[in-house]
Amino acid sequence: MKLRFFLIFWLAVFFAQAQTPQVPSRMEFAGIKLRIHESGRKDIQESVDALTRSKTHYEAMAEKARSYFPIIERIFREENVPDDFKYLVLQESALIPDAVSSSNAVGYWQFKDFTGIEMGLRIDKSIDERMNIVAASRAAAKYFKLNNTYFDNWLHALQAYQMGAGGAMRVLDDASGVKSMTIDKKTYWYVKKYLAHKVAYEGLTSQEPKLKLSEYTAGEGKNLRDIAKEVNVSEEELEAYNKWLRKGRIPGDKPYVVIIPSEQYIGRPDDQKIVAKRTIHDEEVEEPNVQYTFVDKDLFPEVEKEKDGFARINGLPGLIANAGDKVADLAAKGGVSLSRFLKYNDISIDHQVTEDELFYLKKKRAKAQAYYHVLQHGQGLWEVSQKYGLRLSKLKTKNRIREDNPTLKPGRVLWLRYIRPARIPIEYREVAEKRKHKEVVVTSKAKPIPQVQDSVMIEIHPIDSEEEGVNDTPVVVDSTEITAVEEPLKEVRDSVRRIHEVEPGETYYAISKKYNANVMDVLAWNNLEIHDKLAIGQKLVVYEYAGTRNEDTQPKTAPFIYYTVQPGDTFYKIARNHEITVEELMELNDKKDFNLDMGEKIIVGKKISSN
Repeated sequence: MKLRFFLIFWLAVFFAQAQTPQVPSRMEFAGIKLRIHESGRKDIQESVDALTRSKTHYEAMAEKARSYFPIIERIFREENVPDDFKYLVLQESALIPDAVSSSNAVGYWQFKDFTGIEMGLRIDKSIDERMNIVAASRAAAKYFKLNNTYFDNWLHALQAYQMGAGGAMRVLDDASGVKSMTIDKKTYWYVKKYLAHKVAYEGLTSQEPKLKLSEYTAGEGKNLRDIAKEVNVSEEELEAYNKWLRKGRIPGDKPYVVIIPSEQYIGRPDDQKIVAKRTIHDEEVEEPNVQYTFVDKDLFPEVEKEKDGFARINGLPGLIANAGDKVADLAAKGGVSLSRFLKYNDISIDHQVTEDELFYLKKKRAKAQAYYHVLQHGQGLWEVSQKYGLRLSKLKTKNRIREDNPTLKPGRVLWLRYIRPARIPIEYREVAEKRKHKEVVVTSKAKPIPQVQDSVMIEIHPIDSEEEGVNDTPVVVDSTEITAVEEPLKEVRDSVRRIHEVEPGETYYAISKKYNANVMDVLAWNNLEIHDKLAIGQKLVVYEYAGTRNEDTQPKTAPFIYYTVQPGDTFYKIARNHEITVEELMELNDKKDFNLDMGEKIIVGKKISSN
């Protein structure tokens, strides 16, 4: 009888292990060969067992991954990020769009608002792109690449995703460019937990999904109800996959992707078809009476060379690249952070620098000094934006271009100062392959037919129909330049206007939390951008909503003693300085991990009552 019992027991154990994925002794991650030491393998296997314990939950998670992974894989491929990172989304949020962590990280890839904005996400009361799988995945890819510039090691970049680059640098040894690593008991828990997700789901996610997700890109001006009717899905189901649209209609400030849950895969629209539909303009149309001035003299960029490659480019500080320069080298030389340098120049970390290429050390302008540009052979939107010192997003907005990487025909007239009105069609001019130095000036009420042979600056002014003169009023007022500051102010009617003086170590994030505001509101109230530096003593306008200030932001009256996190602080250092244990510090602040934000106020003890 006992023999039969033990036989049944061991057979059950054998079949359970056969069904549960086993951690191998060797793995590969992002081109790095990993040797899994037995001490590390046990920790990873425990996590794999926990992930697969409930077969119902395990299969449901795998099915969700099968639906989402094709989108994430495409974005990572476009961003040149290793495909292996896709399993991290399961660890971060379990693919729950509105997941919120104890530290207020939100969405698929668990971005805090400040970091999300830095990575290009829109986060406000109407839109939260942390809950948009397309936008958030692209932001995550950019963050991985940014971290990898510091480490040249994708596994360390993975660890930095949770700890932050600064925290990871303090605890990791240099392993730049290595091709093999060992995972053992001492390996950071977050990395081992990631490897458990990779082991658990790698075999299942390659199967065909039951529900394929489609990407809908023609949503500008529509709400989810409109789109639900158009694509024949229920509004409730559409809302479940698009929680990023908090209210109202989809704006037109940039492209937004709506996820369509569809059993029949529709896929992304063909980019070429979109471009052809939006850019080809063959028919003759009546043009408004205008006065043109064509000057084929190449006035831009205006470059005033200084020492050591520095220059003033279109009145902005910049650099002229040398042969062999890399993006990180140029950022360091210019004295700006790498993330700001990338943002200022509308480039990614893998941008290939060419000799004599121009880069800006300050954000480009919202309007160019010139009015129009005729696109030349070999030019793209980025080249034009650098040439005139105009932000790429503004250039696209002014020309009603929504595609990420549009293919534009040479000769297209690009608007640089105002938004092209919808009533005015896209226009093309003749351009030649070779430069010919020639100046042509045409002034006429009728439509001119100039033979433009070079890059041109065109100044167009409307002609008053009753007078023979030029009306200096611009054709169109760029409304995006006005509402950017005014719109958030509509929300402050029931609040008190205050002046906040920046203290040492404070960040936009810390200031916004102090007044229960959104980071974007604080920036808008002060006409600032996320990359603008704060100075000690700088005065900021803030609006504090009546009765909403948290007690924990007022250390003078609160029963706790507070400390503001400074650069280089760790839990161990803060606990030691305030004579408490790390465990007590974490318990006081309800912390689940060792994450700290510079400027964050944390509790370091309780005040002694005077009673």
